[in-house]
Amino acid sequence: MDEERPSVTAEGAAVMRALHQVPRHDPRILDDPISLRLVDPLGDFYKSRFDLLERLPTLTRLRLEATFVMRSRYAEDCLAEAFDEGVRQYVLLGAGLDTFAYRQPSWSKSLRIFEVDHPATHHWKRRRLTKASVSIPDNTVFVAVDFEKISIAPALSQAGLDLKEATFFSLLGVSQYLTEAALDKTLRFICSGASKSEVVFSFVASDAVLSPDDVALAKAFATQFAAIGEPWLSRFDPEQLLTKLTKVERPPAQNGSNFAFIDHLTPVRP
Repeated sequence: MDEERPSVTAEGAAVMRALHQVPRHDPRILDDPISLRLVDPLGDFYKSRFDLLERLPTLTRLRLEATFVMRSRYAEDCLAEAFDEGVRQYVLLGAGLDTFAYRQPSWSKSLRIFEVDHPATHHWKRRRLTKASVSIPDNTVFVAVDFEKISIAPALSQAGLDLKEATFFSLLGVSQYLTEAALDKTLRFICSGASKSEVVFSFVASDAVLSPDDVALAKAFATQFAAIGEPWLSRFDPEQLLTKLTKVERPPAQNGSNFAFIDHLTPVRP
């Protein structure tokens, strides 16, 4: 990712959530009116993403559209359950243009929300929020981190995260853009957290477990993202990923920690 340019793929995810808000999707999987205010429906990027979807086979388009809203809805449902269990810290790793903090339900007002992302993406998001007249809630903090260069733990600690308290983490649409070493480091940090901490994250499956049609779709997306300077760096077989997670060292109290991961190209895998 360019040091001075925000993530283009973050805008792509916001566009997909915004497209889900049109009446034809009622009832919606995810009610996200703020996403409509953070994207430009007359802009070239929005139009190009819409045109791409229209060219895809109907089933492929519907599955792809659903992936972006399902992963956010799933993470937020898990967050609500964690809140009921006493968790009061929410960390969005690679927050992009995520809008939970700006449409948060009444129960989440007692959460502390930490949006972690690249400094350039943070600056860009703040400009988008200001232009849309969306204020940053008092319980929300921006934490500037380059996953490949900066340790997450001290950055979050300095921002006010209590490392001794249970935390809910989300890592959506991010893992494929990290080197495996950076992803491993991130997972180790998450697993070192207090008991009852949880993480929900998405990943892109390796070609070996995909259908021929999905292999072609993955190739098309990988080529597109590489061309804009955001190449896919890590992909996994689900069983390989599960093995990786079970081997991550963590305190004994964390043996019951919850992991949920979502494959970008196939249905949710609990």
